Amino acid sequence: MKRLLVCSWFFCFLVTAGSAQTVPAAQTPADQASKRVEIRKLIELTGAANISADALRQIIEPLKAGFPGVPEAFWDTFAKEVRSDELIDLVIPIYDKYYTRGEIHDLTLFYQSPVGQKTIKVLPKLSAEAIEAGQEWGKMVADRAMRKLKDQGYDKTSENRVIGPSGDRVK
Repeated sequence: MKRLLVCSWFFCFLVTAGSAQTVPAAQTPADQASKRVEIRKLIELTGAANISADALRQIIEPLKAGFPGVPEAFWDTFAKEVRSDELIDLVIPIYDKYYTRGEIHDLTLFYQSPVGQKTIKVLPKLSAEAIEAGQEWGKMVADRAMRKLKDQGYDKTSENRVIGPSGDRVK
């Protein structure tokens, strides 16, 4: 599940990388079709849809454990139904909404560059480590807050009762 979140975050990052909302100029149908071809090329270049599809396939095992009565044939069919081209088709209009054709071109150039290729390879690991660091940080913040509450005399002794600084019970 954690991998799915990381992959989803990676996909969202790629969707929004360098995003500056722009209002597209009126386009002819041919220009629009050409732009969508370029968007597909960008998405395929980054591998974002494949990563998301792979992550979806990986959650099958935990789902199987939660639904032991479901026949194996269902899970086989489910795995075969995961097609990244469908996801790409759903995402193209989103790219189209937020990026101009020139920006799509610039992003494609970036992801074709050595640093862009490195970004594609490193980002899933970087994201996973950043999520772990964020979880650790959240625990540290919560621990500090709890210590401060205890130092001020608040002590949660049950789910419904908190003892305040004067020793009074506060709900």
